[in-house]
Amino acid sequence: MSKNLSIIGAGAWGSALAIALYDNFDTIYLHAHTQDEVKILKPKYSALYPNNIKITCDFSKLQNSKDILIVTPSYAFSEVLEKIKPLISSAHQIAWGTKGFDTTKRCFLYESFERIFPNRNGCVISGPSFAFEVATNKPTALVVASVDKNTRKHFAKLIQTNTIRAYTNADIIGVEIGGSIKNILAIAAGIAAGLGYGINTQAALITRGLAEMSRLGVSLGAKNSTFVGLSGLGDLVLTCSDDLSRNRRFGKELAFNHSIKSALYNIGSTVEGLNTLELILSIANKKQVEMPICEQVYQVTQGKITPTEVVNYLMSREQTNE
Repeated sequence: MSKNLSIIGAGAWGSALAIALYDNFDTIYLHAHTQDEVKILKPKYSALYPNNIKITCDFSKLQNSKDILIVTPSYAFSEVLEKIKPLISSAHQIAWGTKGFDTTKRCFLYESFERIFPNRNGCVISGPSFAFEVATNKPTALVVASVDKNTRKHFAKLIQTNTIRAYTNADIIGVEIGGSIKNILAIAAGIAAGLGYGINTQAALITRGLAEMSRLGVSLGAKNSTFVGLSGLGDLVLTCSDDLSRNRRFGKELAFNHSIKSALYNIGSTVEGLNTLELILSIANKKQVEMPICEQVYQVTQGKITPTEVVNYLMSREQTNE
């Protein structure tokens, strides 16, 4: 078998990875959702994609690749796994760059993977990485997490390039939590930015948001050290600080008093933080973990309070130790 890679999900992140990794493989099959998408993508990106990137919607092409990388939205993750399962052999290795939770099954993505592929080692690729910068060869550091040492080392080597540096981590729970909660906190950062607040506010949100992320993660068995790494603090700083983040832009839209519907329309793509918000808070409630920033974002999205009231509430909470 040639050294090929199949990337399932031809959105911004899947396309960026295909472009960034093209020199590591003989052929990269970039899987779009439908044939109509293929027809749109081929002329649109013909000048951007190297010749060895083949856009397709034919899952039979998976048989030409030993390695598979899933980068679909989180709500489609389980569906994709179910579809490809009949085509997967013992020679295949699977990782995912999807961030968020499986909101359909109300669980972590790695739990969905273990349910559908019970005898395989799951692997997640995460960290601070805007798709545009990866595609344009800006230096980027990522983390590759799996409970299995050989699996995480395999995919770390697979995605290492002159501009992508890959680190390994055994804490798949912590890495997935970081990649999910940072999206919610980025909505909060966007709300603050939209209200005209400054860098002081942003720094406070990132720091206290990191505390919320860590509290929930540790209660679920993650390692505290993971949250000061690339998939925790790194990704949190990234998504809270720049409008390349869809979640941050969504928060700004809410601050401008746009409805959720119009805010989503203006963003024009998936806002993962909104999709996972209710589930994260449900888990936190069961674990009796306080997440006041995430809770207030939820209240805004439910129309129960205004963005300005969020800030007033957070600033007036009872004093406590850091």
